[in-house]
Amino acid sequence: MRLVSQPSGSVDCAILTEGSASQSHEDRHWTALQAAKMARRNGGVIILLQSAELYSGLEGLSRTLRKEWPETRTFAWTIPAGAAAQVVGAVQQGYADGAISVSGALLSAEAGVTIAPPSSVPKAKPSVWLITGGARGVTAACGIELARAAGGTILLAGRSAETPWPADLLPTDDLKTLRGLLVERSRQTAQRVTPAEIDRTARNLLAGAEIRETLEAIRETGASAAYIPLDAGDCDVVADVLRSAQQRFGAITGWVHGAGVLADKLAMDKTESELRRVFSPKVGGLMNILAAIDPVQLRHIAFFSSAAAFFGNKGQADYAMANALLASAGRSLAQSLPDARVKVFHWGPWAGGMVDSTLAGHFEAQGIPLIPVDEGARIFACELLGGARDQIELVVGEAWATS
Repeated sequence: MRLVSQPSGSVDCAILTEGSASQSHEDRHWTALQAAKMARRNGGVIILLQSAELYSGLEGLSRTLRKEWPETRTFAWTIPAGAAAQVVGAVQQGYADGAISVSGALLSAEAGVTIAPPSSVPKAKPSVWLITGGARGVTAACGIELARAAGGTILLAGRSAETPWPADLLPTDDLKTLRGLLVERSRQTAQRVTPAEIDRTARNLLAGAEIRETLEAIRETGASAAYIPLDAGDCDVVADVLRSAQQRFGAITGWVHGAGVLADKLAMDKTESELRRVFSPKVGGLMNILAAIDPVQLRHIAFFSSAAAFFGNKGQADYAMANALLASAGRSLAQSLPDARVKVFHWGPWAGGMVDSTLAGHFEAQGIPLIPVDEGARIFACELLGGARDQIELVVGEAWATS
C-alpha cells in the first residue's frame, strides 16, 4: 500500500495503491485501513486502487468510510494488474491541471439488484453440500430449505461442538434458565464453578442442542445430514477434515459459505486483532476451502455477504471489507467456472441470527424491516438453484443506503 498525496487548491487527493499478491488478505486490508486513517488527516479525497487480479474488499472499506467520515470523500477504483503507476500518474496530473473531478458518478457500477420473494423453489439433482457456519441461526434455516428442494447429503460445518445434553438437566432453550439450572446443580454436587464457566457451559449446551435440531429438521425432509466440527480459518484442519468427508460421503459439488463473526468498532478505533478475527472464518475460510476442494467439481456456490459490503455501515469496516472480498471472489469464480451457478447474497438484517432484540429495535427505529427467516431461506434456495447465472450479486432486503 503506497500513499501519494496530491494537493489541488484547498483539496487534497490521497491515492492509496493496493499491496502485492504475496501479502495475505489480512495484511493487505489492515495496511489499507491504516493508510486511510493517515490520509484522513488532510480531509479532501481518498482514492483506493485495487487490482482486478486480486480478491479485494476495498469497495467495502470505501463505502463504510463514507458513512463514518462524511467530510472525506472516499472511492475504490478497480484497475488492471500492473496499472497502478499509470493511474496514480494520471490522477496526479489531472489534479495539477484541474481536470479531475471526483463525484458520485464514479459509483454507477456499484448499483445492485434487490430481489422479491419467489413463488416456488425449483428442484435440483441430489448433491453433496458443504455448508460452513450452517448448523445454527439463519444459515441453518437456509440449509433446511436447500435440503427440502435439493435433497442429497448436507454436511454442516461449524466451530461449535455437538455437546450432548446432560441426563440430569431439564431441557430448555433459554440461556438464563439454563444458567440457573447449572448453578443449582453445582450447589447440589458441591462443585466450585465460576460464573464464566457456568455461562460457557450453558452456551455450549444450547449450541449442541441447536445443531441436533438442525440435523433432525434436514433429515425430516428426506435428505441425509451430518455435522462436521470445523474451524474454517485453520488451513491444515480444513484440508484434513474435507479430505475425510469426501472419502466418506463423496465429492462435494455444492458449497454454501455462511461463516462469519462481528467485531464492531469505528474505523479509527479498529485493532489489527479485531480485523484478523473477522477475516479468519469468512476470508480465511474461503481460501482454505478453495485450496481443499477442486473448484471444478462445484456446481453450486453461494457466499453469504452483507449489505454492509454493498452500502457500507458504521462500525463495520473490517466486516464490510471481508464481505466485499467474498463478492470479488464470487465474480472471479463465476468467470472461471461457467458451468457452475455462483451467487453472492448481500443480506440485509434477518429477524434472527446475530440480530437480537436490541439490534432489532435499532433497525426498526431506522425504518429498516428485518428479513423473515422463512422468506429469506426461500429466496436463497430459489436463487441458488434456479436464478439467472449472469446475476451473481444479489442485495436481499429493503434498501438501507441512507442509514
